[in-house]
Amino acid sequence: MPLARPLPKIRDGDNLGGMERNRTRRLRRPSWLAWAGYPVLALAACAAPGPFVPDTTGKLPPASAREGGDAGDVFLRAPWELWRVPSGTARYHRGTYLLLRDETESFKVSEVSVYAADGSDVRLDYASIDLGSDSQSHVAISVFVYRAPGDLDREWQSVGERMRRKWPGATAAEPFPVPVHHPSDTRQMALIAPARPGEGTGATFAQTTLFHSGEWAARYEITCPAGDMAVVRKQVGAFLRDIRYKE
Repeated sequence: MPLARPLPKIRDGDNLGGMERNRTRRLRRPSWLAWAGYPVLALAACAAPGPFVPDTTGKLPPASAREGGDAGDVFLRAPWELWRVPSGTARYHRGTYLLLRDETESFKVSEVSVYAADGSDVRLDYASIDLGSDSQSHVAISVFVYRAPGDLDREWQSVGERMRRKWPGATAAEPFPVPVHHPSDTRQMALIAPARPGEGTGATFAQTTLFHSGEWAARYEITCPAGDMAVVRKQVGAFLRDIRYKE
């Protein structure tokens, strides 16, 4: 199926991908280890979480600058067993069928985070670009892709507990629906968190969505001002519909 379409962006959320990590590190230009010691990097990634690495391609260079396949870019590393870049401005994950564009009609990538050197645990943050003259809303969507840590039910319990800790005092809300081309057992939770004293902001809508596809897990974390849910519902729905494709 053709993969050429527009692209997206996001905000903060802790990575649960390969268990929660507190440290992060940024991808650098390929060192001699990147060229000569890829197995060493892979072993290191398995042995210890290591600090996080926001991708140096954070502001992606043009496709012409990417054609050589930089060994420091996990999304371009041959033989592309985990990822491939069909258009130069989108990352396609073959295990979850996620097509993560740099930009879509309403969202743009704000940061790319790599938690495992082989590309098996990554996060893309998207932020809203312009949701129309009726709103100054800011919507953040984080997309996590990582190896499934085990049973979906067990992981979902952990995700739900973390969600409630992150938003104390929150009440249950109706989540934005995921499109039908997601797995039937996709799990969702949405909360309305009260305004936090001293922050000068109102209540916040927060949603987390989790599904497994074979040995892989994907998680979306969505936040926006609670008062803007009706305004942003259509844009969020379009984003979730457009990021998942079958080959």
